[in-house]
Amino acid sequence: MTNIVLIALDTQRADHLGCYGYHRDTSPNLDALAAAGVVFERCYAPNIPTHPSFTTLFSGKEAITHDIVNIGGGVPIADGVRLLPEILSDAGYVTAAVDNMNRHFSRGFEHYHNYQWDRSDPTVLRKAETVTNLALPAIEEVINDPRPFFLFLHYWDPHTPYLPPPGYEELYTDGERDPYDQDNHSMDEAWTWEPFKWYFHDWMPGVTDAEHVVSLYDGEIRYMDSYLAKVFAALEPVRDDTIVVITADHGEVLNEQLGYFDHHGLYEGNIHIPLIMSWPGKLPAGRRVPGMVQNLDVSQTLLDLVGIPQVQGMEGVSLLPSIYGVRERNYETVYFSEATWQVKRAVRTDRWKLIRAIEPDPHGRPMKELFDLAADPGEQVNLAEDRPDVVAELEALLDAWLEKRLAETGRKSDPVADQGACATSIGKPKPDDVVGAGAVPLRERTGRAASIPDPSELNSGR
Repeated sequence: MTNIVLIALDTQRADHLGCYGYHRDTSPNLDALAAAGVVFERCYAPNIPTHPSFTTLFSGKEAITHDIVNIGGGVPIADGVRLLPEILSDAGYVTAAVDNMNRHFSRGFEHYHNYQWDRSDPTVLRKAETVTNLALPAIEEVINDPRPFFLFLHYWDPHTPYLPPPGYEELYTDGERDPYDQDNHSMDEAWTWEPFKWYFHDWMPGVTDAEHVVSLYDGEIRYMDSYLAKVFAALEPVRDDTIVVITADHGEVLNEQLGYFDHHGLYEGNIHIPLIMSWPGKLPAGRRVPGMVQNLDVSQTLLDLVGIPQVQGMEGVSLLPSIYGVRERNYETVYFSEATWQVKRAVRTDRWKLIRAIEPDPHGRPMKELFDLAADPGEQVNLAEDRPDVVAELEALLDAWLEKRLAETGRKSDPVADQGACATSIGKPKPDDVVGAGAVPLRERTGRAASIPDPSELNSGR
């Protein structure tokens, strides 16, 4: 009898965890789990943001197959696509989730525990605490069931708004820096981007120091990590019989790209996600897989580990050969899509990444961006005009892959292009308020805390 616990950390960049080399001690409990398990150093989310990525994770199918290419776009999951909890339920598992996405994500769960945040304090959102308070009784419930269990826990740290509780809010901030210094212009572009400025105004009004906001993101991670320790402790009685998987749906652009403090853009900060697997005595401890894999591969791998034949036509590649050292990667080339705030596809090799826009970029970026990731891992220098030979080579790969996928799925056109962008703005304008430098700080405000936007809010500007 083998149990599975899948823990998703929404908006978690891989490179802000200690086990992925981050310089701050943001994740001691996750790092301990990683040291006792398998770390996939270059796991990618091929379809972002949240709804496409989780659908890919649970279905083992790429977005052209499952048809979920954006957030709240109004297109249902494709007929015949079955999800991991449904498959495990049919195989005799008790299935439980602590999650609030609902939609098709609740399919296959016998117990689906929903949650809402306490927003009574405008300066704090206790997201990890809320999830853990439901997770602990859910763990007890499935442990006491005679059947093997599949448990999905969806943490929303460190998704915006970054409002960690006291003790974590100031953990990484620099006490010598004034986050409201009006001579600091590092947040100017964030405050002048119309689609997001009113949402930012709800949870960090007046902040001018982008590094301060990054420190709040890191505080969210450390806060979440402290509550994950309680989950790991609750699983100890069945730990030898339980596979624990840690991953994310996507990362976050912080202050290194346009698109500040959100997860649009097919840059490494958004698409490079953590993937950690631990099963004491069964999976090798301390194994690090250096090559490229995808979250597309996770469901296939879990079914292989628990011995359930996969008859769903999953498109991922089992990670078992990489886990046990037979190979170092699943892919030489990975293909990406997004269609929420902007509509783009990308292709990545070990060295190069080409990002190609289908619709004009809302930040005014060029229709093609080429990055030499070996020389420029931060993707700061667009070489598309300087290296047309590389652009042509990567475009040929992308076009051939897309043609192949459309043929495999019987489609005549790309659903990313067909569905297009579905988001225009978030946050409600307050015409009498100052936005950006000089705004009334959050601690001087009253009312309710800002919250994670519902997908229905993303087109509020229409």
